[in-house]
Order: sequence, then C-alpha cells, then structure tokens
Amino acid sequence: MPDQLTRPPGPPAEAPRRTRRDHLPVIGQALAVVAVLAVAGAACGRLWSSLWDAPTGVVSDGRWFTDEAGLRSDFSGVGLFVVIGLGAGLLLGALLAWLCDRAELVTLGAVLVGASLAAWLMARVGTLGGPADPRVLAESATDGTRLPARLALPDVPDRLAWSDLPPYTAFPLGALVGLTAVYLLTERRRRRSAR
Repeated sequence: MPDQLTRPPGPPAEAPRRTRRDHLPVIGQALAVVAVLAVAGAACGRLWSSLWDAPTGVVSDGRWFTDEAGLRSDFSGVGLFVVIGLGAGLLLGALLAWLCDRAELVTLGAVLVGASLAAWLMARVGTLGGPADPRVLAESATDGTRLPARLALPDVPDRLAWSDLPPYTAFPLGALVGLTAVYLLTERRRRRSAR
C-alpha cells in the first residue's frame, strides 16, 4: 500500500480522437433545426395571410386609392407579421434548445440561419397567398372599381437604424430569445455542464 502512495502517476490517458462519423449527429441536428424552422416559417406565412382582412380601395383615373381604414389595415398587416413571427420564433427557439442538446454553438448557428430563412419564407408565402397589387390592376380598371389591398411588408431600407428595424427581424429575434432563455435558465443545462 505505501508503494502505491509514493509511486509517481503515469502519463495522462489520451483523449479519444474524433472521426468524421462523430460529427454526423451534430450535422444532422443542425440540418433538422433549419428544416423545422423553414417549415414553421411557411406555415406562419399561411397563418398571417389567413388572419389579415384585406381592405378595399377604389380606382380613379387609373390609380388606386384607399381610405383611412385601409391605412390602418396596412399597419395591422405588419403588426400581425411581427406578433406571429415573435411568438413562433420564441416557442420554436425554446423548444429546439431544449430538444437539441448536442452542441450548443452549432444549434445557435442553425437557429440563426433557420429563423432568418423562416422570416423570409413567412413573408413570401404570406404575400403570395393574398390578392394582386391593386396599383397595377388599377391601370386597366374602370373608374369606381373596388379592389382589395395587397398584403405586403415595407421594403428594407438602405441604411438601418434602431428606430426602423424591419419586421423581418421578428422571427430571428424571438428564436434567439427562446434559445437563450433555455440555455441560461433551465436546470437541465446546469446539471449537464457540471458533469
């Protein structure tokens, strides 16, 4: 027994080398995260276009005009996009952080890519499902024709300021908040990192 106490320790054991096969589950997880968010973005686009009520305007001299209700509805379309995007991003970001616990940084990157793709798909699917642009239709319509408004988002400005962040950031922002909340606040993560 005394010999064991005085004997110097041997060389440290080498860590097992990682092979390409060890990275496959992490890559698969990242691709699954992006795919789930993309499908959710398309579904949110359908939800957005189905919940929005298109106001009508009238054609006069080849131009389409809307009233005050139409202007309010334009704003409500953008607001609805932001609310749906934030809510879906928050829920999906938290759920994906909880379920995908292989590599946090890879999951973070996949959530950023997937949520950005989801916001783009949400905007495209939502606007494609609605009526055509009434300004284009008004050029060939007769005076007094009533045409529905088009569901659209404002264009992304050339220079972004904090005061005019486009609504496209709602989905990624919600997803990052959900992901961060799970990473920082859950007991499961603390226990796993203590091992």
